[in-house]
Amino acid sequence: MQRLGNKKLSKAVSTKLTDEDYELCRKMAREYYIGGKIEYPSVSELIRLLTLKMLDSYRSRTNIPWDAQHPKSFRFKRPS
Repeated sequence: MQRLGNKKLSKAVSTKLTDEDYELCRKMAREYYIGGKIEYPSVSELIRLLTLKMLDSYRSRTNIPWDAQHPKSFRFKRPS
């Protein structure tokens, strides 16, 4: 099991990108690595950083605790 600081990492998020977007992410990851913002120059590290920043921003805006769990009845609804 991987860890991020003292947090256990147990879920993976996956998406498909165009070749151009993936290459842009690789370039961004390299820049973030050189700038010392991520530990490895990989797209996965970049996406993890961006996702965590987005989640932290959302939690602070909506006053959701960092360890909140979604309700069991939660389901995504398709737009009409």
